[in-house]
Amino acid sequence: MEFAAVVPFLMLALALVWQVLLLGITSMYASHGAAEAARQAAVTPDDMARIDEEARKRVRAPWDGEDVMTVEIVERDGVRHARVTLAMPIFLPGASGPWDISAESRIVTEVAPRGSVGDPADPRGAGSS
Repeated sequence: MEFAAVVPFLMLALALVWQVLLLGITSMYASHGAAEAARQAAVTPDDMARIDEEARKRVRAPWDGEDVMTVEIVERDGVRHARVTLAMPIFLPGASGPWDISAESRIVTEVAPRGSVGDPADPRGAGSS
């Protein structure tokens, strides 16, 4: 009798632990994707398709789906960041909920984006006087 009364609470606790695990995995994938996107953006700052492709390589299915994961480059206070946003799954990976998990990684530019100040092809660049 007591076991039957405790089973629903055990199932609820198990479901809660599972959801926290999914939260952690989603956060980890967002972080890995953002770091990879920032690394690729440092090398090829103008190739958004390549940045997106490299970020998705770090994330396993179903978190890497087009409707689940977004990759973007944002700029704040003159510093560029790669931002990866993943839809938070509810109880099953692939069953997206209403919440998103985002992670950002700073881009340390190795190659200046075309058209930026300092670009030799840009007449406003550092080489002009």
